Amino acid sequence: MNTKKAITYSLLAHVRNTESLIKGPLDIFVPLIKRALSKMNNDKIFGGKDLTEINNYAKNLYDIDFPIPVLRNILETIALDVNENKKGGFILHDDNSFAIANYTFTEFDENVRKRKQEVEKLEQLFQDFCGKSELAVEDSSSIFSFLEKNKLSLAKYLSHTEELNGQDYLIEVKFVNYFRNIPHVYELLKSLYLGSILAEYIEFKPVDTHINVELLFDTNFIISLLDLNTPESTHTCRTLLDITKQLGYKLTILEETIEEIKFLLKKKADGLNKSFLVKQVYIEDIYNACERRNLTKADLEKIIDNLDSQISDYGINKVFLDKKTKEAALLSPDYASYKQKRQTDISAKHDTFALYYVKKKRNYKNITDFTDVTCWFVNNAISRGFKQQYDKVYQPEIIKADDLLSILWLSNPQVNTQVSGDEMADIGLSSLVSLTFTKSLPQTAIIKEFEDNIQKYAEDEIKTQDVIRIATRIADKQLTDIDELNKLAYNDDKEEFVKRLEEEAKKQKQIEKQSAESLSKIVEKFKREMEKVEATQQRRDADKQFLQDVSKEKENVQSELEKTKQDLIKNKIDNWKKDSRLIFIYWICWIWCYLFSSRRIYSKLSPFIVKKRLGDVNCRYILSAMVVSFKNDL
Repeated sequence: MNTKKAITYSLLAHVRNTESLIKGPLDIFVPLIKRALSKMNNDKIFGGKDLTEINNYAKNLYDIDFPIPVLRNILETIALDVNENKKGGFILHDDNSFAIANYTFTEFDENVRKRKQEVEKLEQLFQDFCGKSELAVEDSSSIFSFLEKNKLSLAKYLSHTEELNGQDYLIEVKFVNYFRNIPHVYELLKSLYLGSILAEYIEFKPVDTHINVELLFDTNFIISLLDLNTPESTHTCRTLLDITKQLGYKLTILEETIEEIKFLLKKKADGLNKSFLVKQVYIEDIYNACERRNLTKADLEKIIDNLDSQISDYGINKVFLDKKTKEAALLSPDYASYKQKRQTDISAKHDTFALYYVKKKRNYKNITDFTDVTCWFVNNAISRGFKQQYDKVYQPEIIKADDLLSILWLSNPQVNTQVSGDEMADIGLSSLVSLTFTKSLPQTAIIKEFEDNIQKYAEDEIKTQDVIRIATRIADKQLTDIDELNKLAYNDDKEEFVKRLEEEAKKQKQIEKQSAESLSKIVEKFKREMEKVEATQQRRDADKQFLQDVSKEKENVQSELEKTKQDLIKNKIDNWKKDSRLIFIYWICWIWCYLFSSRRIYSKLSPFIVKKRLGDVNCRYILSAMVVSFKNDL
């Protein structure tokens, strides 16, 4: 997986965890395609005859292939949003041609820039880790390839592809474990892992969950339920159990599985006080869980006695395989294959019976689509690959617990709301680390034999801390010639055997000292660089906020000015209306008074007028009399 795809995964996780409008599974891709359309518009691409043009552009941008039917669904959502909010022009025609005009989407630009810096810093941190770690390799792969491994595992169920990502990834596991307690690094790792799972939405069309699905649980799944594995495995299996109960799945276990669990626990109880090296090498071993929980031999024996009732309390029902099917199973090539892989005949028979139980429940049919499967054999270990026949890939009978949980999380809204994206990433990443680490270890029988030889020939000469260092070298594949060491013990060459152990312990001690110093410097360097990234981002955010505040203030000032202008206009109009009314009233009053007074004046002047007519009074006197009379009236 290249940097471009890693940035895409980080973006998908960001959208899933932050966007409040995510309703359907394809909604997380909408912002990505919006950004692609915006960039096409900027590149003077204003339309096209077919959606493959958008797909090619988006693939170049995100390194993800969008199937045309899926892309059309996303574009229909965008077209509807554009038309409703008038954010630009995007038209999608029935013949898959399209037109873009003045479409801009810049909301993700800052986020993309930050994610790009984080991804580049993470990859550089991994390369520095590879150079300074005791597992130094000349041509290290990318941490992103490891994080995408689970996506490839899911792809074989959802899109019928083989899992080709088959490296051992030991140094990647060491990297994730080392930085698990450094929040910023681990959060980024989880976001990339989550994004890789979310990308499967493109290949997988969610459907209604079947209620007639049966889950047949393997031994290691029950061991995890009993908290006799790692805490992460226990959380994964219990979460899956709770969810499948709510979905109405039928939960079952073979009688042979219960007997195998009792046999295993009895064996572990008998050797509990004799084992030290195994629990240091195998973190998933029951011995390791016993040390973590301070369990004694008596505690394990009590678990054995209560096993049937405990399984029933979990809501898991015991089922049986008929004699005829068992006989057919033991004559099959599957049994012959398991006899070579398993350490005991009991385990080989158990796995073969479980496989045939599932085949029988599926009516011995090869099933192509995941959603058509009605029965699974669920384990918590490394799953087997796909069956292939006549160029067709069929669903296997076996599925890992974390793979099934991831698919249910993707496909079922009920599960999606119950388990957060962050929790899903933590569960999946922890499981991926654990299973990958276990896969790289030598067989338990070889380690047990080596431990017996240490106890027999070197218990008094080798310190406990040195045995732990030897165990670390075995786990890190620094010590691989264990068979050669065992031969020294068989040949009674005690002195040479002890000498080799001391040399290995001394090498590990020196490596641990050098690695601690080197890795400490790497971590400090990464922290400083990320602080610079955060400081730059904070400055950008502050500048952006400042511009937004200035723009908002400008808008407020313009709004206030507009409001003041409108107020002034309103006041002028109100004053004009008020003055007009007063003037109108004034003139009405004046006219009324004038008319009223004129009649009074006329009545008072009538004698004078008579006299005027008679020629007894002059004009000036008459006018003076009129004015005096008018003033008196007023």
